[in-house]
Amino acid sequence: MNDFLIIIPAFNEEENMVSVIGTLSRLNKPFDIVIIDDGSTDLTAQKANECGADVIRHPTNLGYSAAIQTGFKYAKKKSYPYVIFFDGDGQHDSSNISDMMEAIQLENVDVVIGSRFLQKGNMKIGFSKKVAINFFQHIIHLTTNKCITDPTSGFKAYKAKVYEKFTKSSEFFYDLPDSNFIIDILLRDLNILEIPVNMFNRQYGKSKIHTTGLKPVIYMAQTLLSILIVVIKKKKIVRIGGDLN
Repeated sequence: MNDFLIIIPAFNEEENMVSVIGTLSRLNKPFDIVIIDDGSTDLTAQKANECGADVIRHPTNLGYSAAIQTGFKYAKKKSYPYVIFFDGDGQHDSSNISDMMEAIQLENVDVVIGSRFLQKGNMKIGFSKKVAINFFQHIIHLTTNKCITDPTSGFKAYKAKVYEKFTKSSEFFYDLPDSNFIIDILLRDLNILEIPVNMFNRQYGKSKIHTTGLKPVIYMAQTLLSILIVVIKKKKIVRIGGDLN
């Protein structure tokens, strides 16, 4: 077993599995790979198995948040010191894995976020998503006084002392863990480092997160509610003399 575990949440990504796992395997880096198949109805799990990756399957589609927590629980069970989340849709650039591995091992870093906005990349972002990203940048700064350039990035690395906290359902209650999760981490006085990464638009399949119609509005409202819960929870713990850590 290696010190690093790359966790790939996937739902109906059979067209991308071979490419995603292949690009990672060709790096010849000291990490293991696990696919969290979130109830796919296609050949996602079969393709991943054929590529030699370990696969954990949800019996039904439980959502991205559940896939993340399953990854955390698997890593804790195996006692991995570090985990890296990597998208199964081909949008993350495997050439940045080495940078993520190096950054998360720094002494005063607890979480690393791969930001597409710290360098010019190939990914095109729609107007509604740009609005949401800018909005949550301001919310994070307002609640934590910290600047996070890419609050919706799924390309993240965690040390064990962080991800193990969120294996408990009471600590990880998020429907979509984006800005709300980042705020929770920062309010625990944990250190987040952003590093520049490249991202691509997906080549096959459709995004599981809707970016048209009322869906972005609903997403922003749900995230704001979750942020409110996080802030109230933090104030309650501080008031009674508890410890966020």
